[in-house]
Amino acid sequence: MTSTSQLCQSNLFEKRSELLSRDARVVLSYERARAIGLAHGVTLHDILDLTQKFWDMHIDPIVVLDGAAFTLLTIQYNLVVGTLAQYAATTRPDLISLVEGILRWDVIGQFCLTELGRGLDIFRMKTSATLLPTGEFDLHTPSPSDAKFMPPTVPVKGLPCVAIVFAQLYVNGECRGPRPFLVNINDGYRMLLPPRGGSAPVNHALTSFHHVRLPPSALLGDLDKSNRIHRDFMSSIWRVAVGSLAIGSIAIPSLQISSYIAGRYFQRRHVTSAHGNPVPILSYRTQQLPLLHAIAQAFVLRALYKWAIEQFMDKNLDVRVRHGVAACCKAVMVQHAQLANCALSERMGAQGLFEYNRLSNLYSEIRGVSIAEGDILGLVADSLAQTYTLPLSTHPDGPLALHEISLFDEATETVSSSSDFTHAFMQYVQPHCQLMVESMGHRMAYDAAVDQGVSQYLVDLYLINAIKTDAAWYVERGIFTRQAIMRMEDTALSAALPRLDELLAAMEVEPYVTAPIISDECWEKFSRTLPVYSSPQAEAPAQPTLVLERARL
Repeated sequence: MTSTSQLCQSNLFEKRSELLSRDARVVLSYERARAIGLAHGVTLHDILDLTQKFWDMHIDPIVVLDGAAFTLLTIQYNLVVGTLAQYAATTRPDLISLVEGILRWDVIGQFCLTELGRGLDIFRMKTSATLLPTGEFDLHTPSPSDAKFMPPTVPVKGLPCVAIVFAQLYVNGECRGPRPFLVNINDGYRMLLPPRGGSAPVNHALTSFHHVRLPPSALLGDLDKSNRIHRDFMSSIWRVAVGSLAIGSIAIPSLQISSYIAGRYFQRRHVTSAHGNPVPILSYRTQQLPLLHAIAQAFVLRALYKWAIEQFMDKNLDVRVRHGVAACCKAVMVQHAQLANCALSERMGAQGLFEYNRLSNLYSEIRGVSIAEGDILGLVADSLAQTYTLPLSTHPDGPLALHEISLFDEATETVSSSSDFTHAFMQYVQPHCQLMVESMGHRMAYDAAVDQGVSQYLVDLYLINAIKTDAAWYVERGIFTRQAIMRMEDTALSAALPRLDELLAAMEVEPYVTAPIISDECWEKFSRTLPVYSSPQAEAPAQPTLVLERARL
């Protein structure tokens, strides 16, 4: 358990952000992001060299308490400091003092890459930076659709904000490709999109530039024309690949906390059985299945994350391979967290709908994570084109490895038999890209869990859940029958259920859980904070008091 668990007891995390105005909630999220970052003591070395301290920060359970704070934290440290560090450590030592200020949160850093009208087609961005005879640059947004989209650049907290802004570099009328520029955005007071619903707000903005004059030092890199423009651009946004793995890993503490909340509630909540006796709802398979699957996924994904970091840090691997591993991990992490949040919140009945029990918030915030840091279609296209190969299975005869190979073989046959690769890919393969990438991620997770000695009953539960995502394939190939899958699941579940308390304790997330439904004591304490509405007759002892129990939304 990290030192940040102490923050849960501080005033910073005791505030009920749902009662605050949107602006106050934004400020609170910045304060939380700063507190988490400083508690972990992440340094320039940790970010530049991607030490274990950097990776551990992203799976600290405290980040689940405020999705906006997590977003701001990973932008500040990974995208901004991570990008500047590449230059500060080599050609631009003058940037070190700025980087240190960002690490102390004396300066807010933002990353302006995506444009409103471009989406993932970022290489063809329209924002321009034209070299002037004075050596300065003219930064300009040609049209409203070329505005930078989503980065939270609105002034906040009275702190100055700088941004790494990507723009097409023009020298003597020649476009030399996208380059990063360091731009002062605001002084914290001066210089919007409506807030996203359902999650903690971030001060997102449309950011455009009208012939902004930048000093020569704003350019990160050099003016030279490159003969490999696209590869250089991908290298300049390398921290986006880091972000795919880092930001996706929030699914691990999300699964841990959601399954802990559900597990304790399922134990506490009782119904009357057919024999007239009170029994916990945990005694029903309908509650046990989603709960134990979520717990198994939390343990298996920890193993996957450890393996993925090792692959990502292996400089002998092609950078595209490392990016592919990150994309696969993010895909399955998001998949598991979202399905678990839906299933568990449904089994909690009406309690699953309210923000104070966290699961609805977690779902909305993981939705944002799924969109951040890129898409998976390019990964599948590159794999089919055989431009690189991802790490092979350490258990090639296992059902998940066979499933993965078959999906890619079918897709390869489809595009190879067509005279138009692009048309065949878009028409027949693209609709199945999500399943294909998830099949790789499932196999990687299973291999990592087996190789790292995760308990067999948890591995079995994970395996069954992965098989069920495409059960038709396994039945078609005669590997399993539907009845066999059901029996395998029952056996694994029966082995895991007696260990539930042990598993919940092993996740070490109790200090971070604020949901009042986990115990009678917590619920009683929470219910006393709700407003009471009484009838005028409430003063008379014979008249019952009418109480309206209202969630604070």
